[in-house]
Amino acid sequence: MAMGWFDYGRIEGLPSQYPPHKTPVTVDVLEAGFICAFLILAICCYVSLATPRLKHVSFSTPFNCIINHKLFQYGYLAIRVTLSLLIGLFIMLANFGQEWEVSHIRTKTPYRVGTGHEIDAEIGVKIGLRSVNVTLKSEPDGPLAHEIINYNERFEWTWDQGNFGFGPFAGLLQRQFRAAQYRGVPLPILWIIDYFVIDGEGYRFGRFYRTAGWYTHILIWTAFPCWLLAVILFRSVIRYGGYFLFLTGCLLILANITWSVVRNPADLVIPFEDAEIVMKYGFSYWLCLFTGLLCVALSITIIVIEAKWDTAISIFFGIDPLTCLDEYILTQSELELLRKKDSATNDIQMNEMQPSTSKQHIDPNELQTVFLKRKTSIHFTGAIQRIRKASLRPREDQQPLYGNMETIKEESRRRMV
Repeated sequence: MAMGWFDYGRIEGLPSQYPPHKTPVTVDVLEAGFICAFLILAICCYVSLATPRLKHVSFSTPFNCIINHKLFQYGYLAIRVTLSLLIGLFIMLANFGQEWEVSHIRTKTPYRVGTGHEIDAEIGVKIGLRSVNVTLKSEPDGPLAHEIINYNERFEWTWDQGNFGFGPFAGLLQRQFRAAQYRGVPLPILWIIDYFVIDGEGYRFGRFYRTAGWYTHILIWTAFPCWLLAVILFRSVIRYGGYFLFLTGCLLILANITWSVVRNPADLVIPFEDAEIVMKYGFSYWLCLFTGLLCVALSITIIVIEAKWDTAISIFFGIDPLTCLDEYILTQSELELLRKKDSATNDIQMNEMQPSTSKQHIDPNELQTVFLKRKTSIHFTGAIQRIRKASLRPREDQQPLYGNMETIKEESRRRMV
């Protein structure tokens, strides 16, 4: 029989068979995947900064030579990309993170049922929105010196409570607990999960944590599309993007409040020989709260700057400030309302009412183009009678004016009185 390429050292002539090599879990694969995905997006955006096709927006400002420099445009884009991706990453980590509540102790505890051996072990409990994770680590001696004790077991409860018991129609947590018993999982892990499995006689920790995780998960998932809409709207209407970013922050803060209120009416305390497991808020909880406060603070800052210094915020976001303005054609009498807005008084003048005609002749040479800032209330209060959108164009020697829609609206009401 001819020897093949991979037959050296194999008497049986079969592929090599290796026993399973069980290793402890050292990192959450899902969280690591989210971090890698957002890092890839960030690297792609940073690499694209060097392209010559970056839109350069230039406006006349007191610091024109500095603000309008192309390096500053790159810096603005880098800041926007970094903050946007960080907020999205924090939302996903808060939703799928396993550290909403944590606890770590070191104590002596029985190892397995029926053996009588005790170990000095480190026990950790991490509760997420969808599951509870228990770790057990020890360096035994004596009869257990040959055994590696490094366990990491996760028990999920998504999302149905199920029937009472451990049958095929029971909840997912109960069925996984029974499977762990069959596998011979160490006694400390089963002792901890037993507090979540029992559902009655005042022990309903599993039910309350599952309910809190369900509602918190819904609120965080709702905040994620709001964040996406905010990122999109920042490229068109900055004010609306600020509104959605504010909504994102409010939903995240509400998620923290929901978890704190619904999770359990009594604190979970699991006693051991030398210590007690007492749950406290973990990294995922504080990350969600921090992200919510960050979104609220950024949105308020953006809305205020957009209302006061719209040109500056347009430079930062790299968009044309004229996109937030409406073009109107006003007559000379209507222009006086803009020019004399500071001289308005509360006196009511009685003038003779002029008969109105359905068709009025307007000389195009008496019209002037005015750019008025778009207000949200305009779409709800209706059009203003004395301001008309027209297709007529002003003369070339006339320059556009910038006015306040609210001023014209107020003055028009006074004159109509």
